[in-house]
Amino acid sequence: MEYLLHNHRFALDIVQSNPELGELWKEIDLAISSISDERLISEFAASSGKMSLSDAINSLLDKELVSRHWLPQSAIFQGDGYNDKKWRLDFSKRVKNPKDGLSGIAVEVAFNHGEAIAWNLMKPVLAAEINQVELETEIGSGVGVYICAADELKKAGGFDGAVGEYEKVLRYLDPMFQKLTVPLIIVGLRAPKTFKIRKEKNWVTGRNSGHVVRI
Repeated sequence: MEYLLHNHRFALDIVQSNPELGELWKEIDLAISSISDERLISEFAASSGKMSLSDAINSLLDKELVSRHWLPQSAIFQGDGYNDKKWRLDFSKRVKNPKDGLSGIAVEVAFNHGEAIAWNLMKPVLAAEINQVELETEIGSGVGVYICAADELKKAGGFDGAVGEYEKVLRYLDPMFQKLTVPLIIVGLRAPKTFKIRKEKNWVTGRNSGHVVRI
């Protein structure tokens, strides 16, 4: 897949100047770039009854990152009181930085309601900063990556209209600047080039489902 990028607090400059973090970012780039239109169609076909590409993209990203030893559903904090789902990231990976010790990248993949944007942005921040909470984070001081659908993918991929798209996420960055203290790379996934998802209603069940339409 192709994607758009936004650089919050010089995150891209940091990963490009840090060899260890640069290798982690390269793995994310390779994972996204490996998701071809044909792989998306195949994965979408395997999940019958789905209306959008969200599950297919999530599944393929999971396969690609886990195969590169990224930790899925990693805890933001290490501690018994923070084990449930709301305190977990989609992915993280830590590295040893020769100069600064433990570091890494926290990844959140967000295809949910736009009202969740603020919290979804905060999760990689919490995981990649030194906190007031006296619990070690999974990656120590690092960089966050927020992956979401660009508006063109939201439309072509059959996403619900309430999903918080890349362009809307960017509007949160200025008012939340003082809260989003960690460098963040915002990734907006672009639409497939050879197909789109068309929603059709099953008149027997009354439910909508998505169908691949070649373009």
